[in-house]
Amino acid sequence: MDHFAVLGIPRAAWVDAGKLKSRFHKLSAERHPDASGGDNAAFTELNAAWQALREPAGCLRHFLELEHPDALASAGQTPAELADLFMDIAAFRQAAQKFAAKYSTATSPLTKAVLEAERVGLRTRLVALTANIEARTEQSLATLRSDATLPSQLATLLASLVFLAKWSTPLAELRLWL
Repeated sequence: MDHFAVLGIPRAAWVDAGKLKSRFHKLSAERHPDASGGDNAAFTELNAAWQALREPAGCLRHFLELEHPDALASAGQTPAELADLFMDIAAFRQAAQKFAAKYSTATSPLTKAVLEAERVGLRTRLVALTANIEARTEQSLATLRSDATLPSQLATLLASLVFLAKWSTPLAELRLWL
């Protein structure tokens, strides 16, 4: 299914989020089963299109599926330029797990107070990692919006966006804990 066609927009690797949302809302009002002339199947199809295209990585993935399916094979590999970030995340998660084990066995307020400096240090590292992920995500999105046109470039951008999104949520959860 061509989700771009369902929404009546041209196929593109990147779609302006505001325009996409406006288009979805307009068509939702027309196709909703409770609206005059609405159709349940058409509304379901419209919702599927919205779900597929509303996030940049989903939009890019669908574009590649339709236009360059052979390029998707390389999109599953983590780009080499993110290897250093992956190592930083892995080291941080290992340190956070060690800290969690120490903290869970601490029974006295004094012991917990002694661990406070380590917790603050971990939180500082986490804030830096999160900022790095956000900056790299913005950089990937800027490249996608501006000049990426080759299927191989698009596949690399997709892999980057998927990798960065994969680590954003677990790190956000750790931020709440720390």
